[in-house]
Amino acid sequence: MNFAIAFFVIFCALLLISSSNCQSREFTNIIPISRRSLLRRRALAGDFDAVFARNEQQSVSQKYLAMAPEILLGIFPAPENDMLMQSNYLDNVASDTADAMEEVVQPDASNVLLTEEMTDVIDNDEDLMYMESLLIGTPGQSMTFDVDTGSADCWFPSSLCDTCTNNHYDASQSSTYVDTGQRFAVTYGSGSVYGKLVEDTVTIAGTTVQSQTFGSVYRVSGDFQDSPNDGLLGMAFGTIAQSRKPTLFENMINQRKVEWPCFSIHLTRNQESGSEASLWTMCWGCYDPSKALGAPTWFPVTQRAYWSIAMSAVDIASQRIWFDQPMISAIDTGTTYLYFPKAAAAEIYSQIPGSKDASTTYGSGFYTYPCSYKGVIAFMFGNETFLVHPEDFNLGISMYNASDCVGGIFSMDESQWPPNLAIIGDEFLKSWYSTYDYSSGGRISFSKSINNGY
Repeated sequence: MNFAIAFFVIFCALLLISSSNCQSREFTNIIPISRRSLLRRRALAGDFDAVFARNEQQSVSQKYLAMAPEILLGIFPAPENDMLMQSNYLDNVASDTADAMEEVVQPDASNVLLTEEMTDVIDNDEDLMYMESLLIGTPGQSMTFDVDTGSADCWFPSSLCDTCTNNHYDASQSSTYVDTGQRFAVTYGSGSVYGKLVEDTVTIAGTTVQSQTFGSVYRVSGDFQDSPNDGLLGMAFGTIAQSRKPTLFENMINQRKVEWPCFSIHLTRNQESGSEASLWTMCWGCYDPSKALGAPTWFPVTQRAYWSIAMSAVDIASQRIWFDQPMISAIDTGTTYLYFPKAAAAEIYSQIPGSKDASTTYGSGFYTYPCSYKGVIAFMFGNETFLVHPEDFNLGISMYNASDCVGGIFSMDESQWPPNLAIIGDEFLKSWYSTYDYSSGGRISFSKSINNGY
């Protein structure tokens, strides 16, 4: 009898373990591009799991290091597809850009809004991806994509991709498909894709772009499989595109499909669904005043490559840390967290009482700080400061000390990373409605987001 009881207990235990493993596989997803090679899953609500953060840290390093000298020196080439070189159209659109944008940010400017709702992909209270949809070909084939202002290429899986699990682009079903005969390959940090360059019509937010070049991918690395989005849309300047072709938005400008040569992005916080005002949206060729609580503040880009601007200082509580030279800051919707050179990150955390270098526990570049800390961090661009919401800076409770939380600023290896390059991701952008403008030489604005009062 005792043996039977013991056997039954062991059998039930094995069933529970098996069920737990199945559940873990069911809720673990793979997410593409630089920051999303793995969806995080915390062991307990509020706990921090370093797997996703480590993967993104490595990916960001690989994504930017190859072009770091060009980023800092502003020596990117200006090919024929550089929209800022095509000044005639930009002059016609907005000869006096400052006055023109004053018109578009008014509440009565709704007639020029070309917006598209997005999907906020959330895993255990963590915003990991924002997706939008478009149509490719004639007739249109529906695809979802992730917007990345930190890259400039566009690609989608083709019908020849046997390992791609989401929607496929079937060129044989499109009457407007053109094979360019060129190969296509891009590496996004921890992931890579291979295929060929094709041309076809692309329809987004109700407007159609003719002869858009993109990668029709037939092979992807494991990091890009089983992801909720089908492909990737790069929104940086076409000067850094591996395809050496204009981006989708640059073609929208060139083909007169948008009212203004700018696009705006509103990121939600833990908002999978809700009212129209709270939804994640992208405004193509426009600025949506319903997503902002104040007027935009503009900053010139440092070069026409990544959407990067100069940061002069960081505020922590009542302390201001000035940089010896401007910190070139790439505003990257394709990155989740914030990345600074090692010395700058160490100085920032030195102003937070009780913060610790967590390299011996989580790995190089990680820091913890007391969860009870109530101070606020802000970045200074020009003469204005822009706050990072404490909820976004706090990445969760440390598994090594329940009173410590993991900070959202990571340091990059000083032996490789430039001393004045920072990557500003969604952690910051969720608090600010951002606009990316091709006119006036290229510039970015931040407006107070409806997400909070910052």
